[in-house]
Amino acid sequence: MAEVNSSPSDGEIWRDRVLLVLLAASLIGAIVQITMGSAVRVTGSGDGCPDWPTCFGSWIPPLEYHALMEYSHRTIGVLVGVTIIGAVVRVWMKHRGEVSVVMSSTAGLVAVAVTGGIGGAVVLSELDPALRTLHLMLAESVLLLMAHALVASVYVRSSGVDSGIKRGLLMMALAGSAMTLIALLSGSYAVWRGAGAVCPSWPLCGGAIIPQYEIVWIHVAHRVLALLSVFPAMGAAHMAMKVKGAEGSSAQVLRTLGIVLSVIIVAQILLGAANPWTGFQIWARVSHLTFASLQWVSMCLLTLLILLPVARSSLSGDAKAAEVQRSSVSGVAA
Repeated sequence: MAEVNSSPSDGEIWRDRVLLVLLAASLIGAIVQITMGSAVRVTGSGDGCPDWPTCFGSWIPPLEYHALMEYSHRTIGVLVGVTIIGAVVRVWMKHRGEVSVVMSSTAGLVAVAVTGGIGGAVVLSELDPALRTLHLMLAESVLLLMAHALVASVYVRSSGVDSGIKRGLLMMALAGSAMTLIALLSGSYAVWRGAGAVCPSWPLCGGAIIPQYEIVWIHVAHRVLALLSVFPAMGAAHMAMKVKGAEGSSAQVLRTLGIVLSVIIVAQILLGAANPWTGFQIWARVSHLTFASLQWVSMCLLTLLILLPVARSSLSGDAKAAEVQRSSVSGVAA
């Protein structure tokens, strides 16, 4: 019997298109927010507004490049927060019996609020590297939480359907997710420590195998962590592409996501190499973090689809068929 976490009064959450659009928009918006944050960082616009939440004491920023870049980053964050608020309100009003969706979406809202507060602390602390790393980690946690809310609205865990998904894939996906996040944060920390552009070549750092300075060690450590993250991530993608499952399971989506994840990983490697090859052009640096976030959220989605393998729509169809059968039996008996 499938384990479906819902109450009769809640309706079918997977049919709530407004909620699904809000959750998807929150997820996409969070990625755009992180991309904009990367652009702010690499253009040196992090202190474009020296105060927070206002910019030079005003709610309207001055018409100056760095101020507009920084304030645009903040504005996108506000819009993402408003979208998540809309999703949380709808979940609480219409689907409060869906505990997992309620908890993840509400936690996402809390994470956005804390991320905004940390962002303010970053500005007021004159862009402290540790705070900036924490700021990015919280932003990435928003991706995880909203991805969970979205997937849990469409899929559920089931004990009665054989999804054909092996435990090894779950372990590989979990390892890939963890290593991807560690590599992502290490890269951002390297940039914020001033180590982002100290290696003018790739894959070696200026031809040297053993770094001679601390700042070079920081950069090389990021490259090593990024390399290590590729193996479980690519392994999970490869295994996902081979998943076989019954109709109504997440198998088909997993196979598609495995292909997408493979493309993202290859693109991310090329973008990492493109940074020194292009002299650390802004487009290469921004794209590098964007694809790192895409790899992270793809790994999160992959893991969630393994944990929640059954489509709610298929279970809904099964329930309706059973009801029709019971009605028919009752009619014959009468």
